[in-house]
Amino acid sequence: MRSAVATTASIHDESWHPEYVLHVTFENITMNCERRESVLFNSSMPGPALYLKEGKTTWVRVYNDMPDLNFTVHWHGLTMRTAPFSDGTPIVSQWPIAPGRFFDYEIHPEVGDAGTYFYHSHMGFQAVTAHGLLVVEDQDEPPYEYDDDIAVVFADWYTKSDEEIETGLTSKPFKWSGEPNALIFNDRTGNKSFEDAPDDSCKPYIVDVEPSTTYRVRFVGGTAISFVHFGIEDHPELTVIAADGLYSEPAVTDHIQIGSGQRFDVLLTTKSEEELDDDDKDGLYWFRFESRGRPEDMGGYALLRYNTDSFKSKRNAGRGRRSPNPRDGKNKSKLPKLPDKPPVKLPPDGKSIPQWLEYTLTPLNVTNPFPTLDEVTRTLYITVSQDIINGTYDGGTVDGELVWEQNNLSWTEVEAQKLHYTPYLIQAYVEGKTPDYEAALANNGWDPKTRAFPALVGEVLDIVWQSNSGPTGGFEYHPMHAHGEHYWDLGSGNGTYDAVANEEHFEDYTPMKRDTTMLHRYATKGADNTTSGWRAWRIRVTEDNVGAWMMHCHILQHMIMDLWMQTVWVFGDAMSILREIPPPYISGYLEYGGNAYGNETVDPLVLEYYTE
Repeated sequence: MRSAVATTASIHDESWHPEYVLHVTFENITMNCERRESVLFNSSMPGPALYLKEGKTTWVRVYNDMPDLNFTVHWHGLTMRTAPFSDGTPIVSQWPIAPGRFFDYEIHPEVGDAGTYFYHSHMGFQAVTAHGLLVVEDQDEPPYEYDDDIAVVFADWYTKSDEEIETGLTSKPFKWSGEPNALIFNDRTGNKSFEDAPDDSCKPYIVDVEPSTTYRVRFVGGTAISFVHFGIEDHPELTVIAADGLYSEPAVTDHIQIGSGQRFDVLLTTKSEEELDDDDKDGLYWFRFESRGRPEDMGGYALLRYNTDSFKSKRNAGRGRRSPNPRDGKNKSKLPKLPDKPPVKLPPDGKSIPQWLEYTLTPLNVTNPFPTLDEVTRTLYITVSQDIINGTYDGGTVDGELVWEQNNLSWTEVEAQKLHYTPYLIQAYVEGKTPDYEAALANNGWDPKTRAFPALVGEVLDIVWQSNSGPTGGFEYHPMHAHGEHYWDLGSGNGTYDAVANEEHFEDYTPMKRDTTMLHRYATKGADNTTSGWRAWRIRVTEDNVGAWMMHCHILQHMIMDLWMQTVWVFGDAMSILREIPPPYISGYLEYGGNAYGNETVDPLVLEYYTE
């Protein structure tokens, strides 16, 4: 449920102070022992970790210090329904932050939102480097006991510039971005040994732990395209306790699969001193991470390093000896060379990948009853496929423009600017305009004039994403993400969706609410333009989630190839979306560079939605 809202307006002058300040710059960064000009938060990748509290408002001021690029921030997984201009989606919820301007984002996680999230740019290819961890802390004690936190943010590294990639993906003829040059584990790629790496950025990342300790490991899929699989040498028991920011019943697995936009929280209990002695590995174990589903899968290493000095000192003292050269509880063992072959066996691309934790994760606490199939008012089928515009595909070469489409609907950025450049939410405020519901019902749920999917308060929607091989005959993994309210994830399968058969799963099982789940592939290649494979969601439209929201594949290349390969959904009619806000206070949000956006000489006039 949303908090009580008392909208006020305030000038954020020098007496006002946000909890966090982020400066966005375009500058050189070293990663994978290479240099690249990149969009960064506070000159680092990943950006600084942000810690919010359930039921409390946090303000984040974002300065766009880039000279010639627009910018927005999306708070991935958080429901920004009551501070609608803070969702960070250009063309949908807000005008972008112009160069030299800043914007104050109001973020208010509700009680029940405690978990792992992240923030990232929502412009072009910027999010490949412009992203960071966001943690919502529990208002009270967490439902699971653990001793400490470990954060792992996976990302992709490209030596090509953002501009080169964006230009190629939208050019005629089409030019693919190429595969990532490396996978990143926090701020290191781990594909060079400690001794041989020319600098730290391509060495393995080191995670220091204590024996007999339980850690909450927060995994974030911040990749552009890579579907990452991950495991730890001789640590086969990983207990999943949360997915996409919401607590689940415990589920034990020996590895993690994480696509772009997904998050999983895992309890890892480290080995005892006796087990470490028996292993005789000096307390050093490898993390192994690898990509799946790409023409060129790749991988890297991180190192799990136990503090062995403390218990060796105790052991040696019992034998009447001192531990030589103690280092304040740090492991003195020489850092190892990379293994000749991975010591962790991860599943290959194939049948086991779509089965991982499917119909397994269930909510720890059910706050909203799961609607049954009988309550569903509409089912919308959306087929994800490629198409070639003004060209052909011959011998593996695309001659023309290659775009990703949904239900054969293509929406490029140029078209968006011509047909619907003003963000949807702003059009609702300025013109009282929302998509034509009746026209949409006559057109498979999609209003062709506004190019959006409308839904009314009280509806229960089943949304079925379907994978199509397109003109190239190739299937891909698509991590499908929803802004706004989390949805109930109904699972996935090969072939075509059978609602009645799938509903049998829920006779004794309650599905999780998620915000990013995988539309799997069940074959690498197939006949051209063949639909096979689905992922289904269920959403109840209420007064709490009215607004304009995106639902899209979270692969950055796919977003760019078809204006973020997105669908736009408008929940509620114009009257339910509009808020009783005096026009002088809202006007600064309704135009590009309005007075809700500050600069060196102008203090912004900002709507404040929450009082505490």
